[in-house]
Amino acid sequence: MRAKLDNGKIKYIIREKEKGTPSATIAESMDVSARHVRRLWAKYRSTGSLPTIGSGGRPATKTISDEEVRLVLAECRSGGSGVGRVTKALADKNISGRTVYDVMKEHGLVEPCPAKAKRRKWVRFERQYSNAMWHTDWHVMKDFRMRDLNLITYLDDASRCVTGYGVFGEATGLNAVKVLRQAVGAFGRPASILSDNGSCFVGVRGDNAPKGAWTPTVFENELLDLDIHLINSRPYHPQTNGKLERFHRTLETEVGRHDSLGDFITYYNERRLHWSLDIDNRQTPLKAFHDKTAYETTRADNPGWMEADIHG
Repeated sequence: MRAKLDNGKIKYIIREKEKGTPSATIAESMDVSARHVRRLWAKYRSTGSLPTIGSGGRPATKTISDEEVRLVLAECRSGGSGVGRVTKALADKNISGRTVYDVMKEHGLVEPCPAKAKRRKWVRFERQYSNAMWHTDWHVMKDFRMRDLNLITYLDDASRCVTGYGVFGEATGLNAVKVLRQAVGAFGRPASILSDNGSCFVGVRGDNAPKGAWTPTVFENELLDLDIHLINSRPYHPQTNGKLERFHRTLETEVGRHDSLGDFITYYNERRLHWSLDIDNRQTPLKAFHDKTAYETTRADNPGWMEADIHG
């Protein structure tokens, strides 16, 4: 059971952060989560005053102003979705999550989801550094402007940054390679790429070929030329590439609020807050990509940098 903080302990946490002590170190000594330490530090930096422990109890009912309604709806129209994400986006406006929820509920922008309370706890694994591994897969578009066209996406595992994408009439290895080259030119070469076992990605052994032999695809040959390791997901197990599956669901839900697919990708990378990142400090996928870069000194000190995982 986590310890409860009092005002004296909060002062200690802020002093240690001012000294440069890592959040994880402080959290361990105080028996609290590192996320809680970061939240207190972020609040102190934004307000200039020490966070304090309130008296508790249910807050008094608050009247929602017209300006608060306008700001919440404007954020929803600009692409924000989910009460938590909209609340974070409006953090500098001092609009509470309860206010955001009430406004979104009043305008039919949220739905109750009792199934969330029944979900199992799970452990999330991800690469520690950018460009350690990218995910890739094809997705058949449902948005009416691109209906039935094939989207190829490359997504960085550590940062969730979309490093490359393209829409085509056919899901071919040549098209996957074309987008890959553009992505590498923009973001650098990943150490590995995770894909499913689709025929445009993975070669197969011919009926008359000897056991162990296979004919490499155009995609595999490109990875060999670029010295990129190919990792294949387990057959009939889409959870392996779950981060990209989740991205595709988000895409279909939110792309209609944007003028084009490119506008949505820019918003997703540069503005949209992501719960798997440092959302308290408004870390976007593109910022996370740069923050998690493994520089030459890191690679020299840790030759296995591309395989280093974190979990939570």
